[in-house]
Amino acid sequence: MGFISKLLGLLSGSTKAVPRTATPAQTRATRRARNANLRDDWLTLIQPDFFGRAHRSPNKRWVVGCNDSDGVGRGGHREGGHGRVVLVDHQSDKVMHELKCFARPMDAAVSDAGSYIIQDGGFGSALSGDVVAIGPDGHERYRRRYSANVFNIGLSRCGRYAAVQTANAPSDDGNLLEVLDLDREGTVFSVQPATGWADKYSFDVDAEGRLTALGIEHKGLGRFSYSAAGEFQDTQAFQAARLDKGDYSTKLMAARDLLKGDASPDNAEMALSAADAALAEGAKDRPDWGAVAHRIRGESYQALGQFPEALEAFDLALSLDPKVGVQKRAMALRKKLGAG
Repeated sequence: MGFISKLLGLLSGSTKAVPRTATPAQTRATRRARNANLRDDWLTLIQPDFFGRAHRSPNKRWVVGCNDSDGVGRGGHREGGHGRVVLVDHQSDKVMHELKCFARPMDAAVSDAGSYIIQDGGFGSALSGDVVAIGPDGHERYRRRYSANVFNIGLSRCGRYAAVQTANAPSDDGNLLEVLDLDREGTVFSVQPATGWADKYSFDVDAEGRLTALGIEHKGLGRFSYSAAGEFQDTQAFQAARLDKGDYSTKLMAARDLLKGDASPDNAEMALSAADAALAEGAKDRPDWGAVAHRIRGESYQALGQFPEALEAFDLALSLDPKVGVQKRAMALRKKLGAG
């Protein structure tokens, strides 16, 4: 009996040592106890009362919240009523500051040091936007005004460099990709983007904190680089990614650019393959894109000297869209082939 009693005692003791799992209600109560709560890409604060888009630092410590509202529920285009920006140390659940000096804070990016940038859309309907750098103390560090709408922004982990992409506009600021040095309050480089509008930005810096390259990311295609002088370094890799990995519209635009640059037999083969893939991936179900695909097939066959196939492709393109732009080519080929 002594042995059995000891065994039961050991079993009883091991059961007590097992930690209890928090119930869903307890988990919710713990979450409610925090002042700052994140859910997906949204930030909610109890004090001050705030709800807005959340932008997190790479190290997950800092959160910038943006609320494009005039305080009475109206956001978007308007002539007055400033929005709100908050910086939160999510690690300590502390609101560092709240700013109400921005007209329409539409986007933000925050560094691992707590410094951040704001894209301010401004009042009115003019094509314009400000990119404003703010320190962890809430003081403005640098401001750059654009006579074009700002499409997107990015910030280095150290907080020194910002990337800005503007949208198309009739001014000198239209369709620019710029890197700003926020410490030196100037532009590192400003170029027309070689790849169109990127989705994300990353920054390579050396041991002294100097920029060595800007990385741009295109969803589904990969990461490509500009040098610190603004020279695009991955032209061939980007072209190959567009042809191989892009959706059907991207494939077709890449094939068109390839033929326009150099309609060599090798390029014609690649363009033809891309057009065939685009048709199989859905372009055939769209008369507009289907016409473009068959035009590219016709131009490719023509560059390869396969004239009957080229004429057939041009006729298919014209049947889908009479204004696709190959009527003269089709007529010339018909005469060449004696097909009336």
